[in-house]
Amino acid sequence: SEADCQAAAHSLGFPLIVKPAHEGSSIGMAKVAATAELIEAWQAASAYDAQVLVEQWVQGPEFTIATLRGEVLPPIGLGTPHAFYDYDAKYLASDTQYRIPCGLDTDKEQELRNLTARACEAVGIRGWARVDVMQDASGAFWLLEVNTVPGMTDHSLVPMAARAAGLDFQQLVLAILDASMAGN
Repeated sequence: SEADCQAAAHSLGFPLIVKPAHEGSSIGMAKVAATAELIEAWQAASAYDAQVLVEQWVQGPEFTIATLRGEVLPPIGLGTPHAFYDYDAKYLASDTQYRIPCGLDTDKEQELRNLTARACEAVGIRGWARVDVMQDASGAFWLLEVNTVPGMTDHSLVPMAARAAGLDFQQLVLAILDASMAGN
């Protein structure tokens, strides 16, 4: 409700991210810097989903990490001049950057890989998934989501990570099918 949204904002402080709970591709998401923007963002998000999430804004680099049959594939660092990696940055913009290697030092990349593996284990992932993570100014990682139905287009992130791991698109699809048929 609007009241819950305002209570969350009061508890978390600004800036915030407001988003539909069950939407993908950052559709319906908005960064909110002040109370005046809050209800409009909540209304926009609730047009897509009756359940709306209000979360603390995390400023810093974003990473996405694919997993396949329990293996963590090379992390991808995401860069955009947009406020966040939104629909436009994902599908329309020509200035979005995808960094493989992701730009982290060896220890931080291992920490990111470990977080990814733990997140997938915690929610019972079998087969494949994609995990999205932010890194704050102190270097701490914040888990954004575990995506169990990530995109599989020619410009999607899982195929990009698979290529970096030495799998072409056909090999990736066959590995996903094999994992699905095996129940893992």
